[in-house]
This record gives sequence, structure tokens and C-alpha cells, in this order.
Amino acid sequence: MAAGMIKSADKKDNKALLRERAERHLGDVDLLQSDAEKNKLLHELSVHQIELEMQNSELYDARIAQNEALNRYTELFEFAPLAYLVINADAKIRSINLTGATLLGKDRSELIGTSLAHFVCGSQRTVFTRSLAATVNTKQATAFELRLVIGQRDLWVNLGLKPDSMLGYCLLTMTDITKNKKAEIELQLASAVYGSLSEAVMVVSAHYEIINVNPSFTALTGYCHDEVIGKYSSLICSREQKHDALSRIWRELIDGKWEGEIDLCRKNGEEYLAKLSISSIYNLQNEVTHRVATFSDISEKKRLDNIILKQANYDLLTGLPNRQLFQDRLSQGLHQSKRSKKKLALLSLDIDKFKEVNDSFGHRVGDALLVEASTRISQCVREADTVARLGGDEFSIVMGDLDDLSSILPVANRILQVMAEPFRLEDSFAYVSVSIGVAVSPDDAIAVEALINHADNAMYAAKKSGRNRIHFYTPSMQEKVDRKLYLSGQLREALANEEISMFYQPIVDFKTGEIHKAEALIRWKHPELGYIPPDEFIPIAEETDQIVKVGNWVFYQVAKQISAWRFNHDPAFQVSINKSPAQFTRLCNQEVWINYLRRIDLGPGALVIEITEGLLMDGDEQIKQQLAQLSDSGIDISLDDFGTGYSSLAYLKKFNVDYLKIDQSFVRELSKDSDDLALCEAIIVMAHKLDIKVVAEGVETEAQRDLLQAAGCDFGQGFLFSKAVPADEFESILASGL
Repeated sequence: MAAGMIKSADKKDNKALLRERAERHLGDVDLLQSDAEKNKLLHELSVHQIELEMQNSELYDARIAQNEALNRYTELFEFAPLAYLVINADAKIRSINLTGATLLGKDRSELIGTSLAHFVCGSQRTVFTRSLAATVNTKQATAFELRLVIGQRDLWVNLGLKPDSMLGYCLLTMTDITKNKKAEIELQLASAVYGSLSEAVMVVSAHYEIINVNPSFTALTGYCHDEVIGKYSSLICSREQKHDALSRIWRELIDGKWEGEIDLCRKNGEEYLAKLSISSIYNLQNEVTHRVATFSDISEKKRLDNIILKQANYDLLTGLPNRQLFQDRLSQGLHQSKRSKKKLALLSLDIDKFKEVNDSFGHRVGDALLVEASTRISQCVREADTVARLGGDEFSIVMGDLDDLSSILPVANRILQVMAEPFRLEDSFAYVSVSIGVAVSPDDAIAVEALINHADNAMYAAKKSGRNRIHFYTPSMQEKVDRKLYLSGQLREALANEEISMFYQPIVDFKTGEIHKAEALIRWKHPELGYIPPDEFIPIAEETDQIVKVGNWVFYQVAKQISAWRFNHDPAFQVSINKSPAQFTRLCNQEVWINYLRRIDLGPGALVIEITEGLLMDGDEQIKQQLAQLSDSGIDISLDDFGTGYSSLAYLKKFNVDYLKIDQSFVRELSKDSDDLALCEAIIVMAHKLDIKVVAEGVETEAQRDLLQAAGCDFGQGFLFSKAVPADEFESILASGL
């Protein structure tokens, strides 16, 4: 490099000298006298010019060579398969080649000026900055592994740092070693898992020689590592299978795998039952190189399973066949009935008022009643009949080999009789009854599930008819079931098809005659069946878990309507909605409701949640918490159909109830000096003592209204004022008054 610089300087000096001589001689041309002198001078100038041009040509060629070398270096830098970066001492990127930019997943324009430390995993950032500082300070190259985070992926690189002592930069190289690093980590993990597995692991060669075992193998078999290496795997087999058990299994592997149970033997001779799983490992030529066997002692588990299997078919409380054995007996009975062409009767039984016994006396006493009931029922049937407890207070009886139906009624009536007798439970007596549904094969059904469903439907009909009675299945019951199933499917699409709408019934203030309240009532208009009564489709929604979806839709519709009426008519307007017990038990997220009311600025008292007495009687702690949450958020609570349940008075003081709604069954026959009037007056006085306001439902006559007003009732609701109407019609009522 020094020689080149001297040569270049010489050329520069020669060039300047020639220029100076030419200028001097040209200035003297006019002084010359003779042509000979002029020709001589011109010749000399020509020679000098030629020399100058030659020197310029040499400089041009040198520049071209230098540019070509620079271009070759640039191409090597740009397109090198290795990632190259030039970084400052503070890790900022000054230059990066295409491979490096591709590795970091960004354009070079984005990377220039960016700190490389930005891409380094947080846990290794300190290591990187310290290594960079040491390289710059010591002027010594260094190399180490580093984990980078590029977007959502990890990138492991082998990083090399080489300092530039003159410029203070570092040349950095990066090699992607992610695959190798992941393989290394996976190998370490596999090794750790292999050593920590609770199951015994044994690796054998293709010739069934033991290559390796894990610590759990030693703990289970008693053989240490060195005792088994190189031995045949049959070493751990029981005495009866010592020679060929595992070898036979190796040969019988299907698709390289096998799983099953086998008798094995410990070093001390103790035999045990093991669950064994075998997998094969193949090379690139699809030849078996190793087999891995994992196994564990399942002797105790097998013993317990056998006990459970014996108990699986019988109810632990009553000793009667359970549902599983019942269905098996019923299936066998139906096959026998088909062969013998005789009838089979299935009786479905449910104890009436059993829940009240459980709630009053506790589950221990309830269990005692079930045991006594199972004894009484079993004494009423024939020896060949099957009495089963299906769960809770549900029982079933299979009566097969019947010539006709005449033998069914005596058995069923006898059961009604014995179940109606008092049950002596500790120091008290309990009185219950039983509802019985009967289905007959082949008259009603020939399949197990169909016959069970028919008997259950008949039993539900017996309960609805007043309980403590027998009801035989009829085709009309199936029609009701079919309609229920149809409506269940249709209900799932009703909201999307805009078949569901909200109607509103005014609640009149008895003192002023004004309307400041309403009850929101859901309506379903089916395109083919017309209006479906709420008392038909709401139970379907509850049973099919659609009630939460429907309930949420009702809430948002009503909340928006309240907001509109408060803005347009009355800033204190209040609307009540019914909330199903199923919505509480399914843990509907009512915090979403509360937050929504706050978001649309509906303050306390805008919404009333109507619940049933049965919800309070359940005594569930979660329900109590949900009611308290509603009350604390400014939502009023109304107790619907008051007077039709049990023990309601005991719960009123436990909950923050704002309104009682007297059930319309008390209002319907309301007259002067009637018992219903006395009950209404008592309810009103009691409610007012507890600072609870009273709403009377089902007010249809002026006489009823006058009697309720005189009794001090706060509000009235019924056809006397208006039926439930759509929102636009309700607005007309608000505008005109009643």
C-alpha cells in the first residue's frame, strides 16, 4: 500500500512539472526569432503532452481496478451465505448484508441504526452487552451462543465478534443453529423425562438384549442397572413365562406396538401383574434397531377394580340393582318377551314430597327412608321381577312373562298402599306417597330406551294429575313429547329469526292511578304454530340450557326500552323481568348486566328482577350471593306468585326483597268477607311491616281493585287495566293514561 502511495505521488509531481514547463515555453514562443526554434519547441511540447496523457491513462486504469475490487468485496459482503453485521460499541447496526437482514426478518432500512440488543432474549441481554464491551476494550475476537427473539419465534445463533481497532466498530457474524439447539434441548428433556418417569423403562436391542433401564426399573424389579445390561429381557418374566413370554410378544408386535397385561417377577421372586407397553424404533431402512418397553405394577389396582366391578351393578345404599344392571335385565326381558310372545311391563316410580323430607330432616334421614322404601316396594313384587333404584328417589320395576295386564294393577296398588303408610324416622314420622307410570311391551314399545321414556312420561303424567296414583302410557303423551322436541329445536333459531319479542303489561299505582311501572313478558310467535305460550317454551329453554341465551336477550331488550321510556316519559320509570331459577343455578354472569346498566346510565330502581319462592327455599349459598349482588347494585327484587309456596315468611327477612306479588289465585275469587280477602289483607300488613311493597296480580274487575285498594295494596296488574302489549302500544297507553 505504501509503494502505491509513493508511485501515485510521483505521478502527481511529474504531471505538475510538465504543466509548468509547457506554460513557460508557450509563453516564450512569441519571443523566438527563427522557425527552427519554433518547430523545436512545438516538438518538445508534443512529447510532453504525450507523456502527460499516458500518465493520465495509468491513473484511470488504477481507478477502474480499484472500483472493480470494491464491487467484488461488496458482492461478497452482500450475498455471502453467512450473516455479516457492522455494529457500534453500543450495539447499533451500521451495516448488514442480505443474509443478516433475512435472518432477522426485516428490511435493511429498518435495521440500520437499530440496536442488536433489541433482538436478544431478555435473560441473555446482559451477557451480550458485556461480551461486546469486552471485545471493544480488549481488541480481541470472541464467539458465543445467543438466543434471539424474532417476532413470535426463537432464533439460536452462533455469534462471532471481531473488533476494528482503527474505527472502533465490530464485525459480527451470525450462524443459525436453531435446529441443533432445539435437538440438544429435546435430547436433554428426553433424558430428564427418561430418568424421572415413575414407570419402569427398559430399552432392548433387536435381539431382545437389555441395553438400558431407568431408575424406576430398579425400584420396581429390584435389579440394578449393571445386573441386567446385556441380559435377555425374559429375565423379568414370571417363572411360568420365563423362557418365551416377552420374546413371543416382540415377534407378535403389530405396527411396531403392543400393549397389554402380563405377569412379571421381581428379583426376590415375587410375582406381580404389570401393564406393559412396547414401541419399536426403526432405522432409515425400516429395520428395527431398538424396542422400548414401559411397565408398572397394577396388582393392587386390579384387585380394587375387581371389587368395584362387583359393586358396579348394585346400589350401595339400598342393595338393589342400579341403572346399569336394570338396563341389562330389561334388555334380557324384552328379548325373552319377543321369543315367548308374552308381555313385559315397566313401572317407573318416583317418591312424592321426598325433597321436603330431605330438607326438613336432613340427608341421613332421607337415606333411611329410601332404604325402607326399597324394602316395601320389593315385598310387593313377584320373585322373578326386578326392582331397581336408578338414583335419588327414582325406582323401576321390570315385570316380565305376563300373559295379560291383569297382574300389573294389583302390584301397583299394593305399592301405593304400603308407601302411603307412615315412615318411622328416628323420633318422628314422615308421610310420603308414590307416583307410578306404566308402559307395556310390545304394545307401547319394543326397544329399551323407548320403553323407559314411555314409562317416565306416564309417571310425570301421574304427578301432574295429583300424585299418589298410577298412570298408563298413552299415545297422546308421545305427541306431547314430540312437540316438546320439535319446539326445542325451533327455539334455537327463534332469536335469530326474530320470532321472539317483548310485550309489556302496565302496573298501576293504586294511590294515584298512574303508571310508573310495567312487567316485561316474553312472547314467541312461531311462523307455523302461531303464539307459543311462555309456560310451554320457558321450561323447554330451562331443560335444554337455552334459558341463559334467552334471558340475556330479554335483559338487553328491556334495558334499552327502560332507557327510552325514562328519557321520553318518566325519569323514574321501572320495568320488571322474570329471571328463571335455572339462570341462577347455571351461574349466569350477572356482573355483565350490572356493568351494562351503569354504562347506559340506568340508576338504582330502573330494573326489578322477579324470582319465585322456590328459589329462596333452595337455600343455595351461591344464589344468596347473587341476590345480594343484584340488590347491592341497585336492582330491586320482587317475589313472584307469593303465597303458593312453602315457608316463604321465614325467608323474607333473610333477603332484601323489595316487592311481593300476590298470586292471582288469591285475587280471582276475591270478595267481601272471603277467606281470600283475609289472606290478601294479612299479606299486605305483613309486607308493609317489613317495608316491602305489594303488587296484586290478575286484577280483572273493579270490585277486586276496590277491595285491594281498601286493604292498602300498593299496585295492581291485570286485564282490568290492560293486557300485555308491544312496546309501541304501551307508549300509547303512557301517552293517554288509563
